[in-house]
Amino acid sequence: MKKISILTLVAVLPICGAVAGPGKMANNNMNNNMMNNQPAVWTVTEVMSLPDETPVVMRGRITRNMGNNIFVFEDNSGTIMMEIEEEDWNGNTVRVDDIVTVYGNVDKGQNYTEIDVESVVR
Repeated sequence: MKKISILTLVAVLPICGAVAGPGKMANNNMNNNMMNNQPAVWTVTEVMSLPDETPVVMRGRITRNMGNNIFVFEDNSGTIMMEIEEEDWNGNTVRVDDIVTVYGNVDKGQNYTEIDVESVVR
């Protein structure tokens, strides 16, 4: 009887996962990368749903300097504002066409979401 119960449980678990749905894309991204011992690389779309102060790694292009250390970052999913202080550039000169990796934290306000950048790597 125990063998039948265990087999039934093993057969039913994948179905339960399918019924529950795919879950949040952001959680899947983090879980998959943590299993590979790699930091999760987030898209702009995913970052928009993350809570304040969440550490993120993003890959894309910095497309515009808005002044006062505010820059526009773009990936295939959209754009987001980033605050990048002079020391965060790590001596890199970045052009609009350059793909960069940005390390930072989500900064959420009442009417905005941006990234407070810690480091930019070209």
